[in-house]
Amino acid sequence: MSLDGSPESKQYRTAEPGYVVVVDDTRLHYRTAGEGETVVFLHAGVADSRLWDRQLETFADQYHVVVYDLRGYGKSELPPQPYAHYRDLELLLDTLNVGTAHFVGASMGGSVVLDFALVNPDRVQSLTLVAPAVGGYEFTDEATLAGWEAAETAYEAGEFDRAADIESEMWLAGPTRTLDDVDSECRELVQTMLRQHYDLDTAEAAEEGLNPPAVGRLDELAVPVLVVSGALDSPDMAAITARLERELAYVRCETVDDAAHLPSLERPDEFDELLASFLDDVDESSSTEEGM
Repeated sequence: MSLDGSPESKQYRTAEPGYVVVVDDTRLHYRTAGEGETVVFLHAGVADSRLWDRQLETFADQYHVVVYDLRGYGKSELPPQPYAHYRDLELLLDTLNVGTAHFVGASMGGSVVLDFALVNPDRVQSLTLVAPAVGGYEFTDEATLAGWEAAETAYEAGEFDRAADIESEMWLAGPTRTLDDVDSECRELVQTMLRQHYDLDTAEAAEEGLNPPAVGRLDELAVPVLVVSGALDSPDMAAITARLERELAYVRCETVDDAAHLPSLERPDEFDELLASFLDDVDESSSTEEGM
């Protein structure tokens, strides 16, 4: 897939929105565009599906692109019942009549697609993990732990703008920059998505993680994996990337300079080139194997 950024290189498409009912009339919001093999994008915990607006437009030239809001984010509801994000993903694919797909997950979205791949290995053509979380990984960086505590304190006090500032500073800016160093449109989008999540995150719903968690099962994954990291991200995220590189069977690791935890948002041109190249390689490899 060639990406040169010019209007002539793309056929701009209108995304089709929809909802899928998961339980007790609770709805998950999704958007789709394009035709071909399916690529599903899952957002970070400091975002919603708007994180992927650029990719929804770009990759719909060649793929059937799906983006959606996880429970409690964007336009998706959060009921009080226990839930598992990877089971929601299963239902979404079934609703859209998608058998297999490529999956792109950022941060929390990365942990969801890892869980999904461990439960449904036959439905995964490839994984792209963007500064991914991994279920069961224990964070140790003191600055990250202190930031989480401060954000939680502000949230519990109803100081949502303050909480959004703290989380944006942690994840969008990263440990070596301030929010003033980040593009203002990126900053405003992340803080808007965070405040909307805070408004939705009112139900006492328990998320059910994979058991045993993914962190001890990485060697079970036998699909091609691309890991994209931001050079300015936190130490724990660098440690996760190093672990994935050691333990995954088929992995390619790439670093985006001048970006922290959301490289696809801060440096979309570079990210899109990395993803397009990886998907091309996976598709070419699959075609070669089928022809043997």
